[in-house]
Amino acid sequence: MKPYLDANPLLRLSTLCILYAAQGIPDGFVRIALKTYLISEDVPTGAIGTVVAMVSWPWALKWIWGPFIDRFGYFPMGRRRPWILGAQFAMTATLGAMAFIPELTSSIGIIAAMVLLVNIFASLQDVSVDALAVDLLPAKERGVANGFMFASSYGGTFIGGAVLGNIILMYGFPSAVSLQIGILLLIAAVPFCLRERPGDLLWPSKKAKDHQSRSEQEKHPTSLRALFRMLFRAFSIRSTILGGLLAVLSLITINSHLIIWPVFLQRQLGWTSSDWLFLEGQLAVWFGLGGSILGGIIASTLGTKRTVILSLTALSVCWLAYPMTEAYWSNSAVVTTLFLMESTLAAILQVSMFALFMGICWRPIAATQFTAFMALLNVSNGLGARFAGTMEWAFSISELHVFLAALQILLVFIVLAINPKQVDEVLEDQHEPTGSAVENSEIIAPEVAS
Repeated sequence: MKPYLDANPLLRLSTLCILYAAQGIPDGFVRIALKTYLISEDVPTGAIGTVVAMVSWPWALKWIWGPFIDRFGYFPMGRRRPWILGAQFAMTATLGAMAFIPELTSSIGIIAAMVLLVNIFASLQDVSVDALAVDLLPAKERGVANGFMFASSYGGTFIGGAVLGNIILMYGFPSAVSLQIGILLLIAAVPFCLRERPGDLLWPSKKAKDHQSRSEQEKHPTSLRALFRMLFRAFSIRSTILGGLLAVLSLITINSHLIIWPVFLQRQLGWTSSDWLFLEGQLAVWFGLGGSILGGIIASTLGTKRTVILSLTALSVCWLAYPMTEAYWSNSAVVTTLFLMESTLAAILQVSMFALFMGICWRPIAATQFTAFMALLNVSNGLGARFAGTMEWAFSISELHVFLAALQILLVFIVLAINPKQVDEVLEDQHEPTGSAVENSEIIAPEVAS
């Protein structure tokens, strides 16, 4: 077996999946484990929403990382690997500091700041891993890989939400953080021991200046200015603009519901923290994992645009099913079924949108542009969490679900106006200069037409 990610499909896929799981752990820890603990301690909904929103804001701005990761790096160790390793070790160091927070319920501001910092580094790792996938995955592998990678993030969410959530309830916050640090360090050992391409160094060396690896021969933009010119042009056509609008609006419903609904269940219907943790942190994670794989298969069969439309419509029907079954909310089986349906459809929607966004990325800057779309999705996550308290105040619980259904179905009209082929038709033959670090040479491509 060749020990290089660019030459071994199985090793490449397994490594990408492990790294995606690492990104899901801190996310599930905050969105599920920490959130459930704060609810049990009677922390106000608005304060809980503020903490959860701190997960999303760094991801909303993660497009900032893309140009720097594309342009700079320590190429003797690989184009993306040094960024991945640096981000992982920074995450673990910040988590170590979190373990020393004295009293969680009286330190909401400190918790929110530390959650923000951890997710700044988590977003850096995410961009680096996405760039690695764009670099190394052949076109024929991307559909399957995308499904399994997103499914792996659900596995990480299970660890961060269910496993670490139970550790918090049984042994306390410091124990959960310590276990999370240990898991992330074990995961960091995977990219630490592997090379992207033949000739890459495993760690920095004084001999690097006299060393040549395959990664040093990869093309990269000659300047940030050239890269940003291409990015601006890529987002100047109708389909990419509409894609950005879809990304910003698509997940507001899901993320606001993930705060309002457990608050309602635990404070109005008598659910315990353990009951909700089992549903969201375990059952829903596995249904979401299955939905992500199913979404990839459906998107490959029906096409990405049709799959996004179908998933938006189905999710709207799901929101309407909540108020229609309000008389049966005292039955835990009904509530569980509704939430698992919601979790499955949310996963199908996200995977199909990933595939749609890949199709409207301009290939010379696909890593940076795809990161921009992912960042806008996290703006949507943050908006949903941020306005959860406002929605709870403005609507009754039944009215809320009708509002969510209406917002979801309106997005179908945005998707209908997107032409997945427009980017190729308008921009395919246009390029900016790109360069290679080999022997200080520069490979020049035609300038973007003015």
